[in-house]
Amino acid sequence: MASGYNNFDLAIYCTASCLENNFDQLSKEMDFFQKHLNVTKVYIESHRGDTTLSKDRLLELKKFFESRQIKVAGGITPTLGEDCRPGYNRHFGGICYTDPASREKFQHVIELTASVFNEVILDDFFFTNCGCDDCLTAKGDRTWEEFRLELMKNVSEELVIDPAKAVNPYVKMVIKYPNWNESYASSGYNTKEQPAIFDGIYTGTETRNPAISQQHIPRYASYSLMRWMENMSPERNGGGWFDSLDCTYIDYYLEQANLTVFSKAKELTLFCYSILKDSNYVPALGFQLEKLDQLAENVGNPIGVHVYEPHQGYGEGHLYDYLGMLGIPFELSPEFPETDVPVLVTANATMDELIIEKMKAHLKRGNQVVMTSGFIEKMPPKDVEPFTTLRPTDKQMAIQQFAIDTSSCTFDTFTYAKEPITYPVYDYSTNGTWQSVVGMNGQNNIPVVMYDHYSKGSIYSLIIPNDFANLWKLPEDVISKIREVFTKGLFPYKIEGPGNVGLFSYDNQSLILESFDTVPRTWKIILDKEQELVDLISDRALEYEAISERDEKIYNIKINPCNYKGFKIKS
Repeated sequence: MASGYNNFDLAIYCTASCLENNFDQLSKEMDFFQKHLNVTKVYIESHRGDTTLSKDRLLELKKFFESRQIKVAGGITPTLGEDCRPGYNRHFGGICYTDPASREKFQHVIELTASVFNEVILDDFFFTNCGCDDCLTAKGDRTWEEFRLELMKNVSEELVIDPAKAVNPYVKMVIKYPNWNESYASSGYNTKEQPAIFDGIYTGTETRNPAISQQHIPRYASYSLMRWMENMSPERNGGGWFDSLDCTYIDYYLEQANLTVFSKAKELTLFCYSILKDSNYVPALGFQLEKLDQLAENVGNPIGVHVYEPHQGYGEGHLYDYLGMLGIPFELSPEFPETDVPVLVTANATMDELIIEKMKAHLKRGNQVVMTSGFIEKMPPKDVEPFTTLRPTDKQMAIQQFAIDTSSCTFDTFTYAKEPITYPVYDYSTNGTWQSVVGMNGQNNIPVVMYDHYSKGSIYSLIIPNDFANLWKLPEDVISKIREVFTKGLFPYKIEGPGNVGLFSYDNQSLILESFDTVPRTWKIILDKEQELVDLISDRALEYEAISERDEKIYNIKINPCNYKGFKIKS
């Protein structure tokens, strides 16, 4: 077997049209890949759109890669060509699973592929967006979400698992979930029931360059979605999958690899062979993966503020990713935690009818909850009344000046953003709910971060600007305060400094800082005086810049754009 990396495997996905060349040419192309990358596996796709490879060709390709000591699995992209069902338009060639002819074609592809490979992955087109007359009839009075979730659950059993196992009882069928998790339910991705049907799952960690992509997915999602999938289906998540599409710079491509490894992925899959076979991304990635392999050797299991992200939740899509890029380490899960950790609830959590009771129980144990303005607005007032006096209005205000903390009437710190940021205005009861951060405009101020007490616990309310990305434009003092609110007492260190940074924390006292910024930035890592900060790889102790008035060591950490640094804390 080809020699791989010590802490993760590396695979290349080959679409049905990737491998059309003769085997002499394929050998030269693989020589290029293997010169720079420790490839241990390939996925050979049998079908995509109008292209379906014959069984003989699949067997030839399988034999070719196995002769190079590379493991082989199958792949399927569940799409059909433009000539399928004329008169009905389908986004991205999505399959209509109420059409008997389309179902028959898809089942044939499943049986063909399972007859050749003992592992088959479905690329992230295993959804339906069809609105044809047959689908409208089958939908009836149900919502599209209700109809498609049930439909794709049945398709998973009737057209995928049952036919595949009938052809090959040993085949492992894997569903790859795409990166656009905020919209799963609307197209039939049923994360509540599908994982138990399939033999494994896989995670799309593509974030690329969100500024130019049709997908509005913050870059932190390359990490957060992996963590949600790991906690959703422990030990069954095969790895993370990313590509070079819409990556304006090589750094954006490499960043996807960074965050996928930071999330403790077991395998990295590169999409796809034909895009990368003559690309300068490949040598750069090979260099990066060697470094990431060393880093992965030295970090423990990820830890962070718990984000309760239930199945089919919606309302503040990807808000935790925007907050994660303020340097707040998050650990996402579809289950509300039973452990004593801080919890973030966004509007997405209102999907859970028992959310208020779960929050009360968590607070009664002396824990902390952070709820967003979207959560407050979406819940009935009577449900949030026990937690805070904050109430939404229909007003908005542009804020440029902010004030932080007060022990009496006057705020302790005043600071400015570089440009005005528009916030929704919330009313509250003076002295019933306390200010931690406010936004100021002339003679008025409005809530930004507020807090209350419930039983033995503390509950913070975080008002979110109209544009989530404006969180990164907040002044450094405000960002550091928000970061402190989320993480106080959770880690043996504090981080101060600007946004546009990812903080990744692990249970062996290690941490990683990755810059998402476009210019070099400096962050402070603050430790107790008895502790020291060491380089994660070399174990070399770093020099601290100063001892604070509170007897803490202050380390200044400068990081270039799209770069990261790893550290460990020693006592």
